[in-house]
Amino acid sequence: MKRIVSICLLVLVLGACEREHFITDPAYRAMVEEDFQRKRAVFGESGAALFGVFDSVMTLPEREALTFLYAYSPLVDISFSGGEYLLDNVRLAFRAREEMPWGLSVPENIFRHFVLPVRGGKEYLDTARAVFFRELKERVAACGNMEQAALEVNHWCHENVIYKPTNARTSSPLATRLRAYGRCGEESVFTLAALRAVGIPARQIYTPRWAHCDDNHAWIEVWIDGEWKYLGACEPEPRLNIAWFTLPVQRAMYVEAEVFGKYGGDEEIVFTNDNASAVNVTSRYTRTKRTVVQVTDSLGRPAGGARVEYKIFNYGEYYPVVTLVADARGETALTLGEGDIMVWASDGGCFGFGRFPVGERDTLVIALDKGAGDAFATEFDLVPPVQRDIEALSTAGERAANDRRLVREDSLRNAYVATFMTAEAARGKAVELGVDTARFARYVRLARGNYAEIERLFREVGDKERAMQLLDVVAEKDLQDTPARVWLDHVAGMRDFPDGELFREYVLNPRVQNELITAFRQPVREALSRDSVLVDGERIAPRELAERLLRYIEKVRVADYPAKVATPPVGVLRAGVADALSRNIFFVALCRAVGLPARLNPVSGKPECCLEDMWYTVDFAARQAVPKGQFMLHYPGTPVGDPKYFLNFTVGKIENGQVRTIDLGSNAAVDMGAGASYSQIFAAPVLLEAGDYVLSTGNRRGDGAVFAGMTSFRVEADGQTGMELRVRPVEERTEIVGKVRLPLSFVPEGAESPVKITLPREGYTAIAIVEAEKEPTNHLLRDMGSMKEEFDRLGLPFYFVFRDKDNSHKFHRSDFRPFPSGVCWGYDHDGVLLGQLAEDLQFRDTSTLPLVVLLNGDGEVAFVSRGYRVGLGTQIMNVMSRK
Repeated sequence: MKRIVSICLLVLVLGACEREHFITDPAYRAMVEEDFQRKRAVFGESGAALFGVFDSVMTLPEREALTFLYAYSPLVDISFSGGEYLLDNVRLAFRAREEMPWGLSVPENIFRHFVLPVRGGKEYLDTARAVFFRELKERVAACGNMEQAALEVNHWCHENVIYKPTNARTSSPLATRLRAYGRCGEESVFTLAALRAVGIPARQIYTPRWAHCDDNHAWIEVWIDGEWKYLGACEPEPRLNIAWFTLPVQRAMYVEAEVFGKYGGDEEIVFTNDNASAVNVTSRYTRTKRTVVQVTDSLGRPAGGARVEYKIFNYGEYYPVVTLVADARGETALTLGEGDIMVWASDGGCFGFGRFPVGERDTLVIALDKGAGDAFATEFDLVPPVQRDIEALSTAGERAANDRRLVREDSLRNAYVATFMTAEAARGKAVELGVDTARFARYVRLARGNYAEIERLFREVGDKERAMQLLDVVAEKDLQDTPARVWLDHVAGMRDFPDGELFREYVLNPRVQNELITAFRQPVREALSRDSVLVDGERIAPRELAERLLRYIEKVRVADYPAKVATPPVGVLRAGVADALSRNIFFVALCRAVGLPARLNPVSGKPECCLEDMWYTVDFAARQAVPKGQFMLHYPGTPVGDPKYFLNFTVGKIENGQVRTIDLGSNAAVDMGAGASYSQIFAAPVLLEAGDYVLSTGNRRGDGAVFAGMTSFRVEADGQTGMELRVRPVEERTEIVGKVRLPLSFVPEGAESPVKITLPREGYTAIAIVEAEKEPTNHLLRDMGSMKEEFDRLGLPFYFVFRDKDNSHKFHRSDFRPFPSGVCWGYDHDGVLLGQLAEDLQFRDTSTLPLVVLLNGDGEVAFVSRGYRVGLGTQIMNVMSRK
């Protein structure tokens, strides 16, 4: 009897101990510990201080949660943000779990991967969890359940942030809030941080590239009572599983969630690396098929270990949306949308490729029958999945109530924006500070909610003209989230260097790539002095200085860890270890800190420094210059006028059997978008590294299909290679797809009552019913602004009709480029125009905007587009240009 009692007590004790663990599964806990020790070894002795937080007093669950974060965090989060920051976030996550009504109902593995992590995407970290918890906890605790709470969080997000395109660097959540707008990636990171702050499991979902148009998109899924549901970030709808992209996502080939850490959920885990897992969620959004790729060598034997890239043609390149490794049978398996995709397989220097028509078959065989120097040319017709109409997902009453909330939320956000420094106040402040009024007013206007940091900079800086030179060379977004202390570091570190264009762009400029701008000049100079690279008073010739820096940076160990986000130079200094990209950025920062012009080469991405007006590539492995040759494309003219880089064509270098697209015409001014034109890039031959390349071309049809091509070529050292740029023509016939009753009417801008829309007897009229401040409409408006000259030459009428009067007041033309002169603006009175078009064209859901209809004088419709479609301006132009 005593033995039985003892056993029972032992079981109870062990059970109690087990419940104390944050990670209750012993096997998983052991794996995390092993991965933690491996990460610790990466930093070595030089990074020992970065693990000092584990000497702090903390509970067992806190220690295990912090170990989990360290084990799977990218290097930047440990070397730059630090352990105390991560521990604070662990404690905040636990607090939310205890205080929110649903907190303790969230399963351990869901909490671990979708509440605890501090990172959502490629943003730099901040204190958003603490700020958002403080602001949201009472508001959402009053909600009846998790689903209502998730909807409420999204409404709060809309009060603070709306969509507007920005450049590719992802702002932190607090920086996005300070600015009051962001692109979809920033909106989703912002919303993710808010949801996790109050203990609601959330993850960022994205389609790396759409199959039917040139763009990508990111949104959010929330875990509600055992089920994942989606929402448009900062775009609240009456219910979950409703968003403007509900229809277009049916045309996706691949949709993914990247999950922090090694995740073992009951979902299709595509791959797991040292930091994260990828979950294929495509089947949640569209019709799919399970596919198999079989890779063989040149003799037909299974090529186990081959690298298999699934590529979507988008922005002029075959973009790898997912990469898998073939098993011992030479196979990979993946669930995909029922459209066409290109698959590229490689093993060492051997490679092969092929079109995979997923809608037609489920298996593709690829032979690795090509290698270095082999010539090839091929064409693909790539057709995206089909979009199907759906019933309206919310009632008219729900939508009306939601719209009323949106109006109020807009007013709250606009009231905040109204607190930004006005142009008049900026001019007065400039006079007070003794600086150029026009330049200062520009900085303040672009800085938005960060305007006080600009004022502080000019109050504290000694060399005001140098400070203005600094702000002149950085991007708009940098003005919006950089504190004055960082600007002061860069001005102070540049006092003794002569001015000039080379100096401003490649010495003074703190921006190297897409890393966070940090105060690195003083710490770098102190480190170089401490390590005797620089000696006070010593005059060092530029070549000798460059050589010293090269020897110094070789002490930075390169870790083969996934680089989700680049580590800023100060983080590299602290850790002594970095990924390859961060090491390259660090070298450029070293050079600029001591007055040597340096950059990452805009074509190859490799670090370079300028000595005696010549740019020299730094190869940390070979320590020698990379041979180069000239390349010239000849375009005979045809279907697309002046082809655009990152739209109609790109050039990629083949290295180790894989293709890396190079940047010949940057599209970095915005998140995504066409780059420079052919005529701008190839006014003269361009210089490329010697080696094998591939020219990719494409022309997109109105239905989203792409007529693509791919041709190899070789650049010889010190020689010149020429080839023809051939963009395949797209032949589309105008077909009447419906007819609408006439007349149609709208309320013109400045009027109070409806008037008839005038339809000319010749040609087509475009009518677009749009919704201000929504991403799909903004894409169309951007397209129209970029094509002003083409539409002006066409001279045909274009009506932009906002869905109602209140919505039209949200539109600010100054936010966009000038529009074609033939555009007429107005709004739909009581939804009459939208209702008439929906009835005549027989679609049920009228919430999917913009709706674009091209019709002739008889009301015959030649083109209809509903919802999200990037490149819509070009498709409208193509139809309206036909006879």
